[in-house]
Parts: sequence; structure tokens; C-alpha cells
Amino acid sequence: MRRSILALGAHPDDIEIGCGGTLRRLAENGFDLNYVIVTSGEEGILNLEKTANAKKREDEAKVAAKILGVKNVIFLRVPDGITQVSKETKIKLIAILRNLRPEFVFTHAASDHFPDHRVVHDLTSAAVTAAQGPWYPEAGSRPFAVQTLLGYEVWNPIPKFQAAVDIGSTIEMKKKALSAHTSQIGQINYVDAVEGLSLYRGTMTMTGRFAEVFEIERGGFSL
Repeated sequence: MRRSILALGAHPDDIEIGCGGTLRRLAENGFDLNYVIVTSGEEGILNLEKTANAKKREDEAKVAAKILGVKNVIFLRVPDGITQVSKETKIKLIAILRNLRPEFVFTHAASDHFPDHRVVHDLTSAAVTAAQGPWYPEAGSRPFAVQTLLGYEVWNPIPKFQAAVDIGSTIEMKKKALSAHTSQIGQINYVDAVEGLSLYRGTMTMTGRFAEVFEIERGGFSL
């Protein structure tokens, strides 16, 4: 049986920024990668109508995911700019966890101060806790306990991390995936910034030339 990974992001480009290099390495090691993108990022483009924005950003996300070797992309389509999530959304994520039964789950770090990211972190934590018990039968009757939950950095660098992964062999694929988000890098070219952070992390952790770092909320992780 192939091993499964689940990565969650508040917006279509968050996962690539935070853990794209690590995910590509996991795909090369035989893991099945799955995305859950909570909002479609429709507030992220100023000159289009919101439905068109959402479609464009979802299309970009699919291209980026394919570059990294992602098997499945799930869009929850919660309105962008979230301040909280509904019970319905929580149940959807519990069902996804019980269905995919991922070995590792990646989400926004607890230390991320951006409001949407913080909400998705809390959603992930709540769903992971609920999925392991005999609760929410409408989400599926086979409880599943996630062994490893990791938090990645996007706009706010993690002040205290517990794991660092060498992404020297996958940094170019990470940059290529980020570059697929044309609507975003046309406004703010964050590809260089993300590469710079990866270079800093690699140097300061002595992991390799480029690295990604993670908070570990449960379990352990090395690659």
C-alpha cells in the first residue's frame, strides 16, 4: 500500500511557499501527495471579478501541484479572507483525513500571524484531533489518528522550529511550481524571496545549501 501525504493551505500558493521542496522529495520517494486548499484566493487579484479570480487561481494551483507530483487537489472553496470556519468545513476535513489516512500532514505553522493562515492551522489541528476518535460519524466510521503534524512558514518565519529538510535537489522544482502562480508573482515576485529564505535556512541549519523548516506539533519527522 502506497503511503499518503496531506498538505493544507489557506490559499492556492501557500503550500508551495512553505513546503514545496519537501513535498517534491516525498513524491520522489514514492509517497502519494494530496492537497487541500481551503479558499480559492479570490481576493488575491484586483482587476478581475471574484468568480474569475477563483477560477484563475485554482487553475494555477493545479499546474503548480502537477509540477510537484501531487496526485489529488481538493478545493474546499471557503470564502477568501476567512476569520473562522464552519462545522461543515471541519467535518469535510475530518472525512478527508479518514479517507486518505495520511502518514504526514502539513499545514500553516502555529506561529503564523496572518489571519487566514491561523484559521487554517486551527482548523487542521481540530480536525486531526476529531478524526482519531469515535466522533462525527457523518465524516466516516473509521477513526484515524494522524501520527505526524507539521507546520510550515509562509509570510512569518518560524521563530522556533524542530525539523529542517535539505531541498537542494528540489529547489528548482519548488521555484517552477511557485512560478505557475502567475497572477501572484505578477504583482509581487516572491519567488526570489522564497529562494532567499530557503538559502538562509540551509546555511543556518547546516542542512544543505537550501532548506525548509517546520514546527512539529505531533510525532516526529526526518527526510
